[in-house]
Amino acid sequence: MINKALFTSNKEDWETPQDFYDRLNAKYHFEWDLAASDDNAKCSCYFTRDDNSLEQDWEGLSGNLFLNPPYGRELKLWVKKAATTGLKDKQNLVMLIPSC
Repeated sequence: MINKALFTSNKEDWETPQDFYDRLNAKYHFEWDLAASDDNAKCSCYFTRDDNSLEQDWEGLSGNLFLNPPYGRELKLWVKKAATTGLKDKQNLVMLIPSC
């Protein structure tokens, strides 16, 4: 059964479950969490809402990048920035977005 709460617009920021993140991190060894809060950052290097990640230079960051952006009307801006960010050789950006 699908959890209907996953498709509500009452909340835009959803913390990534730690066990799911841990499995991704085991493969990618993330250096940066591009859309975090002080309470839920998955990496020691991260941007919060106050940092305005969409205005940061992601191309200047080292290591692999993790992104669970706020869901909502601005999601397309996050997808566009991720798609147009020039990554270094063997650098990855993993982005979690809704599939429906």
